[in-house]
Amino acid sequence: MAKKAYTVLIASQKAAQVKKFIFSPLTLKISAVVLGIGILVSSYIIYDYVTYKKQLAEIQALRAETDSQQKEIHLFLQKINLLEEQLNKLKEMEKQMERDLKEITELKKGKKAYPVAPRKKTPSGTKEVGKEMSLFKEDEVSVLEKERARLVSHLHQDLLELRKEAFHREQSLQELKDFLQAQKSILLSVPSLWPVVGRITSGFGDSRESPFSGGTKPHLGLDISVPLGTPVLAPADGVVSLPGRESEYGRLVCIDHGNGFSTVYGHLKEILVQVGDKVRTGQTIGTVGISGNSTGPHLHYEVRINGNRVNPLHYLN
Repeated sequence: MAKKAYTVLIASQKAAQVKKFIFSPLTLKISAVVLGIGILVSSYIIYDYVTYKKQLAEIQALRAETDSQQKEIHLFLQKINLLEEQLNKLKEMEKQMERDLKEITELKKGKKAYPVAPRKKTPSGTKEVGKEMSLFKEDEVSVLEKERARLVSHLHQDLLELRKEAFHREQSLQELKDFLQAQKSILLSVPSLWPVVGRITSGFGDSRESPFSGGTKPHLGLDISVPLGTPVLAPADGVVSLPGRESEYGRLVCIDHGNGFSTVYGHLKEILVQVGDKVRTGQTIGTVGISGNSTGPHLHYEVRINGNRVNPLHYLN
């Protein structure tokens, strides 16, 4: 039995021609199989492409989430580092205050109780608080999951509170440090060392007759009798404000010790310092003489607070 054949006619109106194609059943079967395979392959490719795009979108979302988490971790690390710096600063301030307290204790052991000129109270902490609050800005936290967002928010808030607490503690320590430094400065300014060691021939407030002008007047310093040429020592740290000569004091030196304290040394033989010289406690500033209104070698010594003469014995050890 002869196999059937299939004829396909294709007519072209433009060329007025008819093309004829003859296909055997085998050819049609092969073509159908090839077409089916092509459809399957195309379907697989399309499915694979769609799956790839979906996975790519998921990867991009995971990458975005990872980047957000890394930014949050970096932000936490920055805040933790700042907090550690503040804590280290607080530790250093506490160590410095311990040293200051020890120095003040040692200084007080060698000082007498004495009246001190009143100090002006200055406001503190106003400018720094504004500066500190500018450091605490609201941080944007990426909302990926409801629970994680809440926990992250709590962590940010806890770190913020810790930094605020550390800052207020730092402010308190700074005020205490300033107070201790002021106390230390006052103690170092007190003229407590005897400029010379000898016999007091005239005390503070004594009424005495002047051998040169006649009459009596109160004596506003200490006259200490010592041999001619005895070194005169600075009783505290300070700056020389006046070396010179006056008719009554003769050769004299004035030292500004700060915090309102100053000292005067009269009837000197030699002056060994100049204006602006910084002197240390125990440094020789001159020698005892008989210059000015003096009947014998001695040192006229004065202590002044804000320019007012006070009894030097209140400060000398």
